[in-house]
Amino acid sequence: MRDSADRRSSYTDTSFVSPWNFSDHDPAPRPLVVHDTTLRDGEQQAGVVFTPAEKLCIATALDAAGVNRIEAGMVAVSDDDRKAILSIVEAGLRAEVWTIARSVRSDISMAIDAGVDGVGVILLANSQYRDIFKWSLDAAIGQSIEAAELARQAGLQTTLLLADAPRYTQNELQHVLEVIDGSGQFTAISLMDTFGTLNPAGTQRLIQAIQAWTRLPLEVHAHNDFGLATANSVAALGAGASTIHTTVLGLGERVGNAALEEVVMAAALLQRASTTVRLDHLSGLAQLVSQAAGHPIATNRPIVGTRIGEIESGTVATEFARWSERGGDLQWLFPYVPELIGAKPPTLVLGKYSGMANIDWALQRSQINVPDEHKAALLAEVKAEGIRLHRTLTEADFEATARRFEDPTGQN
Repeated sequence: MRDSADRRSSYTDTSFVSPWNFSDHDPAPRPLVVHDTTLRDGEQQAGVVFTPAEKLCIATALDAAGVNRIEAGMVAVSDDDRKAILSIVEAGLRAEVWTIARSVRSDISMAIDAGVDGVGVILLANSQYRDIFKWSLDAAIGQSIEAAELARQAGLQTTLLLADAPRYTQNELQHVLEVIDGSGQFTAISLMDTFGTLNPAGTQRLIQAIQAWTRLPLEVHAHNDFGLATANSVAALGAGASTIHTTVLGLGERVGNAALEEVVMAAALLQRASTTVRLDHLSGLAQLVSQAAGHPIATNRPIVGTRIGEIESGTVATEFARWSERGGDLQWLFPYVPELIGAKPPTLVLGKYSGMANIDWALQRSQINVPDEHKAALLAEVKAEGIRLHRTLTEADFEATARRFEDPTGQN
């Protein structure tokens, strides 16, 4: 059984997570390097298009938030993408600026001309890709090495993007990694779960196997088809991956990628990983990308949901009120306070599930005096109004209802 010291050690001024997440035998917390691909894979979500100006704005916000690497687009997609990448490079951001390229010289040349810091070289070589593109495993590997060599000669960092890595056979995967490792042309390998087919345990097993076949740093690019992209990314970090690919709001091909805000918060709080990402920028960053992408944020979305700090339930509102009166930490009611990610402080709202604590709080805020003997009737009216409106009440809704029970003398 964990003792009180364990419980206390899981509290901070802004968060509480379970002490069962940690053990004396855990390795030292691993630094989290965030490679954000909102401007490339995020834009691949059907219907999402960023203008060059929006890309520069988002890149600037990612940089201000402390993201380590920004994948600014795919250099061969369009003139607009090349212009956007060039403008981001010329902005002089602290973050590294990356692009991705096919294993062809023309793509690499465009990446070099754009002045990026690094390029991800795509390898399409499992049996499905070989059947589609009619090339052999060694031919595909050779093209990737030649492309990376050209990039390395120009001083670029090079990551092998191992597309659909989980569907390689073990022998094929071992062969690819040993040849790539021996080539000396890559600075890292990215395991791309292109179709989201891994679970956390499978992610850990795959990384542990690969570590025996290469000395290169490992990166992970997870997709969210089973809703596990964040879990797989955090598992990968714990298993030895050094860099995690993310997108803001989890935008990306099909159902998307690992969400930047989820990965950073889970790694920082649940794994105690160190990160340069500023947590208080997460809410604003999500809102910026949401607007540019035309992709509304669900009100209850993890981390950045627009209403996750609102309390309607009467029981929880009572806990909130009593705990606040005692000067207690709100981590009793929230695993992290909304202010940690740059959102508004917790608040009570009124609706069908409200209780007397919600009423007392709303009356105090509105400075409307309702006698104690009428508060139960007011609560009943608030519940009925919430049902009728099919939502929580606005301040104006509540005040209009409360005025019917107001004591005109100002006495309770």
